[in-house]
Amino acid sequence: MIFNESEYIRIPVGDYSIGISPMVLDTAIGALKEGAVRSEFLANACPEHVVHVDDVFIRKTLATYRDFLAFAQDTGYLTEGERQGWGWIWQDGRWQKKSGVSWRCPFGTSDDKRYRNNDDMPVMQVSWNDAAAYCAWFSGRAGRSARLPREAEWEVFAGISGVCGMGDWARGTSDPPPKPNLLEAIRELPGGSGHATGLLWEWVDDWYDRYPGGSDHRDFGTVYKVLRGGSVLSLPVQKTREFRLRKCPTARSPYYGFRVACFVNH
Repeated sequence: MIFNESEYIRIPVGDYSIGISPMVLDTAIGALKEGAVRSEFLANACPEHVVHVDDVFIRKTLATYRDFLAFAQDTGYLTEGERQGWGWIWQDGRWQKKSGVSWRCPFGTSDDKRYRNNDDMPVMQVSWNDAAAYCAWFSGRAGRSARLPREAEWEVFAGISGVCGMGDWARGTSDPPPKPNLLEAIRELPGGSGHATGLLWEWVDDWYDRYPGGSDHRDFGTVYKVLRGGSVLSLPVQKTREFRLRKCPTARSPYYGFRVACFVNH
């Protein structure tokens, strides 16, 4: 496995503004439709603050089924879904546990065959722990230190990639989008564009914790890890570059995936 710089976006070393200001927060809360998203989840992206980011590469594409298959074959790794024998799926308008669901068969339906027959599909049904294990393996194979992107790195990456900010969303709100078939959404991506954000929620390295100067919250600490970017099931505000979702590091679903971040070798 060889590191190919053309497959990554480089985040130059520097200080970057992350999060949203109280003014943007107030505007965004005012733009929310009743019952869409709890306002406290928007507030947890506040306040805007400056973070120093070192040189890092973030892969343009999500880790794929082919990537994860190579990892599993090389190491014999079993994901948490495989060890526990079940995963979460979205069915009949609600989340349900389903036996036999894993990264090899993320939906538990006939769509699983289509997923496995396309090696470039993003790997799904992976927990934070599974994603971190893949990154550790990738480091050894690529000869370059790798991990999940940190929150700040991911947010800068999203900005470079043209992902809408929460302030822009709030000033031009629209109705929630339809919930398309995930496999169709991926198949229809323009050739060579990589995997856009908003297909799968993307695990990042950080614990879900308070931003400097922000308000405290019962969920902050070392219980939950952070996902960014939204999925095809998400509302537009959840797809903004500042929105933060928190889940246990064991959580998995067909709408969770990840990208690899690599350090710059000088």
